[in-house]
Amino acid sequence: MIPEVVYSKYSQAMFDIAKEQGKLDIFGTELKAVRDAMQENPDLQKFICHPLIQPGVKKDTLQKIFAGDVEPLVLQFLYVMIDRRREAAIVPAIDGFIDLARAAQNIEVAKVRVVKALTVAEEEKLVAGLEKMTGKKIEPLYYIDPSLIGGMVIQIGDKLIDGSLRRQLRDMQHKLLQADVTNGVTDE
Repeated sequence: MIPEVVYSKYSQAMFDIAKEQGKLDIFGTELKAVRDAMQENPDLQKFICHPLIQPGVKKDTLQKIFAGDVEPLVLQFLYVMIDRRREAAIVPAIDGFIDLARAAQNIEVAKVRVVKALTVAEEEKLVAGLEKMTGKKIEPLYYIDPSLIGGMVIQIGDKLIDGSLRRQLRDMQHKLLQADVTNGVTDE
């Protein structure tokens, strides 16, 4: 794990530039795409982090992959990290930028576990309800979890909303067992 001190100054510098230029959303979206590409392609990550590959070759590769899809300043952010031999900190630095941008825009991440994918209308209704409940803009991250049986589990920061059928069944079982004990019912 890379210490925060190694990447936080890069995150903060990129955040300051994005905020100054009014491009928090644009840079955030583009940096997420870079991060996702690196996480989804371990070979790309290994290539960028390989100590024997020259920085110019790494920058040329990133230029070919991302040039038409990201702002020049986003590429420059990556180039600076490569020039300073901080390639392994690129993904954490991007995550740090995203955290700073979310905080500045009053955005809260909601991790939503569902049995199956929601429809667009269901997603919109859920996000609207969560935004009303929290008073913040919600960025949902959806995860499929068949073990829930039905319903959903939502985590926003340290708050957990468990509306799963699995939890409801567990609660019902607990109440029934408590009722049996208090009524003196036995299995004879």
